[in-house]
Amino acid sequence: MVHIAMLMLALCARPWNIDTSLYSILPTASSLKDVSEAEKRMGELTMNQLNILVGHEDFQTAREAADWLNAALKDDPRLESVRYIVSDGALEETADYTYRHRFSLLGDTYVHTLADTTGAQFARDEALQRIYGAFSLGDLSHLEEDPYLLGALAFDRFTAHSPLLSNKLSLKDSRLTASDSTKTYILWSARVHPSEKGIASEGHILERVNDAIDTLNARYPGISVAKSGVPFHSFESSKNAQTEITWISAVSITLALLLLIAVFRTPVPIASTLFSVFMAIVSALALTWSIFGEIHMFTLVFGTSIIGISIDYAIHFFTEWKFSSENPDGNKVRKRILKGILLGFMTTELGYIALSVAPFPLLRQMALFSATGLASALCTTIFLFQAYPKTMRVRAGRAQHLAKSLSHMYDWYYSLRRPLKIALPITLCALAVPGLLRLNVQTDLHNLYTVSDSLKKSETLASKVIDFGTSGSYYIVKGTSAEDVLQKEEAFIRKMEQAKKDSIFQNYLATSYFIPSQKKQQEDFAILKQVLQGDAADFLKSQKFDNDSLFQKSLESFRPITPEDTFPSDWQNALQTLWLGEISGAYYSAVLPLHVNDFSAMPGLADGCDGVYFVNKVPEISRSLTEISRILIVLVAITNLLMFAIFIPVYDLKTAFRIIRIPVCAGIAVASVFGLAGIDFNFFAIAGVILTLGVGIDYSLFFRESGYHVDTTALAIALSAATTILSFGTLSFSQFQPVYVFGLSIFIGTLTCFLLSPLTQKRN
Repeated sequence: MVHIAMLMLALCARPWNIDTSLYSILPTASSLKDVSEAEKRMGELTMNQLNILVGHEDFQTAREAADWLNAALKDDPRLESVRYIVSDGALEETADYTYRHRFSLLGDTYVHTLADTTGAQFARDEALQRIYGAFSLGDLSHLEEDPYLLGALAFDRFTAHSPLLSNKLSLKDSRLTASDSTKTYILWSARVHPSEKGIASEGHILERVNDAIDTLNARYPGISVAKSGVPFHSFESSKNAQTEITWISAVSITLALLLLIAVFRTPVPIASTLFSVFMAIVSALALTWSIFGEIHMFTLVFGTSIIGISIDYAIHFFTEWKFSSENPDGNKVRKRILKGILLGFMTTELGYIALSVAPFPLLRQMALFSATGLASALCTTIFLFQAYPKTMRVRAGRAQHLAKSLSHMYDWYYSLRRPLKIALPITLCALAVPGLLRLNVQTDLHNLYTVSDSLKKSETLASKVIDFGTSGSYYIVKGTSAEDVLQKEEAFIRKMEQAKKDSIFQNYLATSYFIPSQKKQQEDFAILKQVLQGDAADFLKSQKFDNDSLFQKSLESFRPITPEDTFPSDWQNALQTLWLGEISGAYYSAVLPLHVNDFSAMPGLADGCDGVYFVNKVPEISRSLTEISRILIVLVAITNLLMFAIFIPVYDLKTAFRIIRIPVCAGIAVASVFGLAGIDFNFFAIAGVILTLGVGIDYSLFFRESGYHVDTTALAIALSAATTILSFGTLSFSQFQPVYVFGLSIFIGTLTCFLLSPLTQKRN
């Protein structure tokens, strides 16, 4: 009833939400704490972008195929926006906008030259060249209002010289196209709606997109399709991982269930064990949901570790209840196992508390989920199962004989002379040294995901054809207001211009290119007004115009541009990524370098620039995860020391050492095997070690508290180890690197704990 009440309370308190975003698994890099929210928003924007190229030797065929793809997908509500047809009025829209805001959008080169001694003469020469030039495309319909053709100059700056045009795309039949040596490609792009998570699920938009591409290939023989974008990678990797985990989990759980049926041969222990696990999961879901408001999918994956540990309590209880020679009732069984279970519970909870100390919000959620589930399993075992009456004692058959052999398999060790008893563990530790020396504590995101051949081929083709020039690294500018951000960005841009001259990169995109700060707009306008206002009347007369009243009126109507304005559609697409706006009381923008030639010089450009932060996502997060992994290793060591300190007053120094050495040896064994195998000892491997910490302690304590019931204890531990290995160790067969490493770590750790735990049993 308590569990049900908790679940109902959680249901009423918050709406149900499972976070499946791969992005939110990742921690914030330590160097980006000040801009973590802005960096997260920037990442979400870039992670939702899809690009699909449709190509053919014949442009009309490529166009027909791209039109079909657009018709199939454009109206799907799960796509926030689609960009395919570039309207015929796009250039006119830009021209009209740049004309209306011509005093703000001329750029530094023109304004600085105008401020020199040449002054108005320079402006006259530029205008006359455009009026009478053979190849001039400038709009001459506003000469009285704009005699110096400032609108045409601004328009030219955003068409002929804009960094938006620095890639290989061009406009043909109102479509963005690019070509390689054999085919012409048409670009279809879209932004996935933020509510559509990146991880594969039934009815996902990426599933529909992939189906549409398959149909396209079938309808148009000889067509080439290249897809690019983070959502394709997230969908493919998560779909493969889910398929693997589903099959592996189904097989392992089925085998574990068959094992329990074969041993107990009656439904009560099995049904009660499943009930205990179910209640543990319900409790964990309810409390985590109530506190965090959502549960991440990875919390559920890691949190299933409570099954492997909580099932131990039930198995230990029912093994004693079913196979003990004394045929005890539930109350007597509880008294017999209570000390071992309570000590195991407290020490395992200590491990989860250690997780919550790490500077990683997801770890705190995982720790709460697991700690709550384990507490529920304990309560179910000691408060509900005690009500079971005596049962008909049965023989466990071969399983019990194997377990008995386990409990006595180390008798030979205790019969050895003292020097040999000391030399043997030292020798085993020495064998682990080579692996420990080769251990690489590192979490590299590149090693956690392998791109499929087909998707890798698509990305390579897309990169070659459209060549956007983005590198994954960028700068975030932080300020107290929109104006403050733009001024800081402009100061930084001066440094970027020098880097561009030094060929560190070819170009860059920045908000201030489209929206100068109001301070700069006012300063530029003051120069323009000072230089041109007195010259306008004479210049207009030389061009056969009677007066300059319209020009003077246009000067009076000057209004600075602000980020809240409505911009031309082509600009809007760029500004959606560049201008991050207000987040938690601060303002942010992004500056994107294009076609970077020298990556090593990029971080240094932000040095000395107030409010500017360099972001290189993958290596930054890899470093943060590595840092967290090292912190976790320290926390594991501290937790072991605390457990050791707890056991000393409960038992004695010698016994405490015998108990704690089991999980310590298991952790060393995992680390040594990883070192010898050349596998990075990453975040997921250490998470597996934390799980085996609880397993090892439980096995050690159960054997220590077995007393004269060592045979049933050995059977319970053998069953627990078998179910844990079947449930989690089989994950090491996964092709998804995080799952594989997590499963391998649990397999090695659990097996080590299982083999060494008999060493803790009490000897007379």
